[in-house]
Amino acid sequence: MTTTETDHISQASVQLRHSTIPTPHGDIAVAEAGQGAALVMLHGGGPGASGVSNYHQNLTALTQNFRVVLPDQPGFGDSYRPTEGDLEAASITQITVDALFEALDELGIERVHFLGSSWGARLGFALGEHAPERVLSLVLCGNQPYDWDLESPTAQAVAAAISASREGGMGGFVEAFESTLAYRFPEPDRTWTIEKNDPLALEAAWRSLRAEGPVSQDLTAWRVPCLICAGEADEMHDAASRAAAEIPSARFVSLAGHSHISAFYEADDLLLPHILELLRSAAPTG
Repeated sequence: MTTTETDHISQASVQLRHSTIPTPHGDIAVAEAGQGAALVMLHGGGPGASGVSNYHQNLTALTQNFRVVLPDQPGFGDSYRPTEGDLEAASITQITVDALFEALDELGIERVHFLGSSWGARLGFALGEHAPERVLSLVLCGNQPYDWDLESPTAQAVAAAISASREGGMGGFVEAFESTLAYRFPEPDRTWTIEKNDPLALEAAWRSLRAEGPVSQDLTAWRVPCLICAGEADEMHDAASRAAAEIPSARFVSLAGHSHISAFYEADDLLLPHILELLRSAAPTG
């Protein structure tokens, strides 16, 4: 494990410890802060897609009681890029699930709280399906475990961004994504996305995502404590609510007045009490 220098993020100067974790899949970049039960925060797949850039604004509250782990998922940020051969052999979701658990093994972390937003929430459903024995709880915001609706506004925005990136690079990706959804992403997330991500890797990941089916087969069999949330105007809202109704130990929170994007950037005050309540109630024993 290669450890780089620490840095300070957010108004409260939360100190982050950066590491590069070798796994059989490839190197995974990880930032950490705080102590306590591990909380792994899974970033989305659009602008702002890296562990630190997606969640820097939440660290002050969460690192007071938890060991927050912020990985860059395969294909994003400073982590390795899956090859075409990798993506022909397995979906980007399965690759990411496997690589994340390999990285956690290297860090000596056995059981984990996971929090995911957007595509990170989709990954959370896959983690709960394939390795429930390692999951303390799941907070899943703005996605669902069923077939993708490729005609949805968010899917159309990603497709337009991928197309624009072929000539305009990551700058073109971000501008097209913003234009399609009529939402400008805040700084420093916007700049981090342009500097840290690779349009070819994002396009490969998107092709893999388009082809995958449901990531969870029988939610009624789950026993993992879950908080599932979505903006009232998010196209994922009804499917996310359906998933929460199928999971015996899940609760659903609908965020009035919010879309897929604004729920992530503007609903922290609404969500944080619910998140902390779940994390505390699902704390490890012994």
